[in-house]
Amino acid sequence: MSQINVETPTNLIRFNPDKLTQEAIDVLRSIFDKSGYNNTVCLPCPDGGSLLGEPARIVRFLQGHENCWKRSPQSGLYRHLFQLKKGSSPLVLFDLFWLNKQLPFSQLKDVLSDDSVHLLREASILSIQNDTVRAKVRCYPLYGKYFFFDPNWEQQDFVYMGWDSRLLVDVTASYTKGQHFNRVLDLCTGSGIQGLSLSAKSNEVFCADINPRAIQFVQANAKINGITNVQGITSDAFSNTPGNYDLIMANTPYVPGDGGELPIVGGDLGIEFTLRLIEQIPDKITDQGMAILYTSDPIVNGKRRLLEKVKKQLGKYPFQLTLIPLFRVNYPQTIPMMQHYDRLNLSGYDDCILIIQHATKFETRRRSWDWMYYQRTCFDSWLDWKKRSKQK
Repeated sequence: MSQINVETPTNLIRFNPDKLTQEAIDVLRSIFDKSGYNNTVCLPCPDGGSLLGEPARIVRFLQGHENCWKRSPQSGLYRHLFQLKKGSSPLVLFDLFWLNKQLPFSQLKDVLSDDSVHLLREASILSIQNDTVRAKVRCYPLYGKYFFFDPNWEQQDFVYMGWDSRLLVDVTASYTKGQHFNRVLDLCTGSGIQGLSLSAKSNEVFCADINPRAIQFVQANAKINGITNVQGITSDAFSNTPGNYDLIMANTPYVPGDGGELPIVGGDLGIEFTLRLIEQIPDKITDQGMAILYTSDPIVNGKRRLLEKVKKQLGKYPFQLTLIPLFRVNYPQTIPMMQHYDRLNLSGYDDCILIIQHATKFETRRRSWDWMYYQRTCFDSWLDWKKRSKQK
């Protein structure tokens, strides 16, 4: 590639959504589409992962299904097999826009032209340092759309996306199949992936977050995907969200922790933030409305606590609560978190989705999503508990 001006260290740090241009969007989408970047979701990330989960990852890979949120000790094998079938161009983009690797210009020559690199640099998508290129964003391809989010958690206002984001999109799609909504609210929106994914079946979508940078990402991701019926709102929970909604979604902070910062830690048990939202749900959904919340179900003294606490808040209303456990999260490995868990007699928690709908009376039920995966994570958690018991 020809010589390209080097950026200063300050400019290397972050994506600036205000610099994103339609020309850069068109070029990047064309590069993604032509290379088949969306196919790379079947690749697991390197380093880590349990061999116990390898058979499931292999099946997903062979079927072209998603592994990109997982890790595998055999990731090199997946890459080799992928390259034999799809070529090297998607792998270069996977390294650049998913793994956030710093790549030499020579590795990009068959994927990005000099002009494209210049354009994406000016749009704050790429950073240039000496003879290397690194993306200032990670990009997640989902159902024909592309979503930007921050590549690291170094700044307090980073914009998060994780596997929980994807799961909430899929569960919401399944439980709202065939429905069309007038007004939708996506709380704790982050990148906006939930609200933007639902835009085609909604008249208006409001994406709200306490983090102003998240609202910038919502607007950028709407622009990338040509979505015009979505509005970003800076709001602490419901504080700045006017009116009522047919559907409320929220990927809440749900990890147990002592202090900590949003958007990860949701309180001592992990559900305090969720409970604060739930308290206001009856006044914020329409008569036929529903709420779908990604949260956790903490296990204290061997008992799950979420439904017990939600019942205290909503038990007087004619709501049906559907709890969908997704996977079990093991006991933490850091000493401060171990001390926090031990202080609360907290052995772990389930990642779960809670659906709140109108009914004739208050009732609760449980539904499964991926039963086999959930049971395997419970087994992993039990093995971890046995190991810790012997250490004590």
